[in-house]
Amino acid sequence: MKLAGRVALVTGGASGIGRAAARRLADAGMRVCVVDIDAAAATAVADSVDGIAVRCDVSDAEQVTAAFDTCARELGSVDLAFLNAGITIHWSGDIGSLDLSDYRRSVGVNLDGVVFGAVAAVRAMRARPDGGDGVILATASLAGILAWHPDPVYSLGKHAVVGFMRAIAPNLAPEGISVHTICPGITETGVLGDRRPLVESIGVPVMEPDAVCDAVLTAATAPIEASGSCWVVQHGKAPWPMEFPDVPGPDSRLNVPVTR
Repeated sequence: MKLAGRVALVTGGASGIGRAAARRLADAGMRVCVVDIDAAAATAVADSVDGIAVRCDVSDAEQVTAAFDTCARELGSVDLAFLNAGITIHWSGDIGSLDLSDYRRSVGVNLDGVVFGAVAAVRAMRARPDGGDGVILATASLAGILAWHPDPVYSLGKHAVVGFMRAIAPNLAPEGISVHTICPGITETGVLGDRRPLVESIGVPVMEPDAVCDAVLTAATAPIEASGSCWVVQHGKAPWPMEFPDVPGPDSRLNVPVTR
């Protein structure tokens, strides 16, 4: 999709990858709606890119719908949705000690926020009077491809995001809506939290958020034929699409895109 003159909505846009993406998308000529639970920080980012800010808890479907409605009303449309908001919970990783309220909070932001955002994005894109192409991006993680032992619940949510985005992509491609997942490695964001000592002890390099935005721009401008891609971002490397093996057998014949 050509970005100049179009409208982007970014969740988790007040910090980290979301803030960097809001700025990069604005630099590409987009008008940006910065969505975040931290209203003051979202406003600061929005002001820096001449955009608008909306406070929203992405784990609440009604708030997500309202954020998309506000973006469409004030900026004219939603052409690109970057569903980026994410959190981590503070626990040992021992499943026997998991607090179920923490579990719900993690899944609510990391998974429900993507599902609610995708629903709202598709509805907003279908409501545009002139139609046209659109893009839905979601931040997953390498923890959505690998088994991330320090936080299995985070890994659960990110695996689900990868599977969900890959599954909806063929259904939306005929409408000109591209769907992509961004899977960065360890990045300097709030999600890193208290796991920094672990990361540093292993010697894993920590990426800056702007490095992840290379994948955001690559996915946003990719041809519709690339929809469904899962873009891996690792330190010092250009983003590349993950290749998933097919599962052989007759069951695959049932896996056909859903039409409206």
